[in-house]
Amino acid sequence: MNQLKLGKYLLKTPIVCGAVIGKNSDEMRAAIARAIRQGADVIEIRFDALEDQKGWDRLIRKDIPIIFTNRSRKEGGFFRGSEEKRIDLILEAIQRGVSCVDMELSTPEKLRERVVSEAKRSGVSVLISCHDFSKTPSLDVMIDFVKKMADAGCDLAKVVTFAKSSADALRIIDFLVQVQDEVTVPVIAFAMGDAGTITRITAPIFGSPLTYANAGKPTAPGQLDVAETKKLLQKLMPKER
Repeated sequence: MNQLKLGKYLLKTPIVCGAVIGKNSDEMRAAIARAIRQGADVIEIRFDALEDQKGWDRLIRKDIPIIFTNRSRKEGGFFRGSEEKRIDLILEAIQRGVSCVDMELSTPEKLRERVVSEAKRSGVSVLISCHDFSKTPSLDVMIDFVKKMADAGCDLAKVVTFAKSSADALRIIDFLVQVQDEVTVPVIAFAMGDAGTITRITAPIFGSPLTYANAGKPTAPGQLDVAETKKLLQKLMPKER
């Protein structure tokens, strides 16, 4: 895979997504600027981390793709409201012109369908994700997750696990190789934790079109910063000019 479509953007892979968090819009705006300076190709706005949501819509830029994430607490996020309210905010982000929205596979089916329908109508990509903060499941389990995401209408699938050992990290790489024969949607995958840090760099080599990095504050265990991630990927996977 050499390109990935996010909304109206067509990006060369591998892509580094700068994941930004902050208590208010000013903190997030500063983090976005830092991520762009460090070379991020895409920005993920972690809306669920905002304590003061005033002016959040002004974080959406026109010069770089934006992934909007409103992560549920059961999947490691900070959002404290109801599932209905959480999805309403994702729908609002679609209307405000983000490039992509991240929605968990665990979201109730009817709410998932609302997001997929509205996103497709608006030309916004849908990333369906699942997160396991305690382990790395078997290959069969992870492949089954991705098949369910594809059936749910995602444009991208994402599986994030926790690696307790190098064997778990290797399982993620094996998964990436095998899942490409099972579904047609692009699959993002990596493992959190110290043992999983290497997967954030090696996963793109084995098919993951995008990897996440931080712009000051990590949004997940084992996450590298944007500048370091870009430097390593440019050495390992130089993009064709």
